[in-house]
Amino acid sequence: MSPYFEELKVKKFNSPELHNIVFNPETKWMPYFDFIATPIPIDVLLKDNFYSWLYDRHKYKAGVLKMESKTIYNWHTDLNRGVCINSMIETPNTSYTFFRNHLDLRHTVTELQYHPGSRFLFNNQKEHMVINYEGTRMMLTIEFEEDKNELTYLDLLHEIESNYYKTKF
Repeated sequence: MSPYFEELKVKKFNSPELHNIVFNPETKWMPYFDFIATPIPIDVLLKDNFYSWLYDRHKYKAGVLKMESKTIYNWHTDLNRGVCINSMIETPNTSYTFFRNHLDLRHTVTELQYHPGSRFLFNNQKEHMVINYEGTRMMLTIEFEEDKNELTYLDLLHEIESNYYKTKF
């Protein structure tokens, strides 16, 4: 188990409705925590068994974060989110997500290698950064109503492993 992220053992998320929203030229994109984002109606996700199971236990909202080419979201921890679930939307892009475990000028990193449609539990309270080198990067992300003091990465990972995996396999 990684302290930074965990690929969830659930089927890939592929929603034509989601794609219709994010690739529609009429979709409104707005600033959101130094990203450009668009909200995703919750009913789009509730058609999926895992997202429905999760919503019954921890209310959340969903959105897609968009990063243009040659963009960096520098080292940080999230202000409010303790944990989220991310799923890369397939677009032609070259992007990198890194975690670090100390603040020295020279340090090693752990890379999260996203696969389109795969879902990753993401520890927002560990130092991380995103580099989008080429193409437009789009990420479906879940933001829980519970903040970092109420829902943590390890708590949610344990809950998924103890409850969802045992009932769905």
